[in-house]
Amino acid sequence: MIGEASGQAPDRGLNILARVTMNSLMNLTDAGLTQNNYSSAQQLANTRLSASTPKGILAGSVVKAGSVAGTVVAGDASSQPLGVAINNAVGYPFESSSGVASGKCPYLHGSGTVFSTDLYETAEVGGAALIIPYTAGVVLYSSVNGLLTTVAASPAVVVGIVLIAPSATDPFMVVQMRI
Repeated sequence: MIGEASGQAPDRGLNILARVTMNSLMNLTDAGLTQNNYSSAQQLANTRLSASTPKGILAGSVVKAGSVAGTVVAGDASSQPLGVAINNAVGYPFESSSGVASGKCPYLHGSGTVFSTDLYETAEVGGAALIIPYTAGVVLYSSVNGLLTTVAASPAVVVGIVLIAPSATDPFMVVQMRI
């Protein structure tokens, strides 16, 4: 299994490989900085998350428009996604906390944007192992936690398509966006 069990601690990183559009106009909400990313059965069973996972929107997670105009919040399975967050909202240890300082949440979007990430669902909502594995050509959606998943909710909005699947030796997945 990919993740901490295999000795590979999640990096929770995002690498931009080909960018169509990057939006840095939207403001963060308090929830974008404080949401707990390691509390539900699905999150606890996810091998890409750990007890050290930072709070707030994570790099590689899906974002959606907030209820207040001009804001962005973590995506979920039942809403229209805007894109994928570029940075962790609270920043990284020993680096600047640009989201906290600016109050912004930059994200990628645009069909044709290609990125790699090691942040995605590895478990179903109840915590069981993910049924549909990540393979090249598989369609991706936003999960209830705002992470990429192969499991479609209703209404399902395609976020992207897997170009290169993660493996036991490389947890990063390359995705071409469709939104």
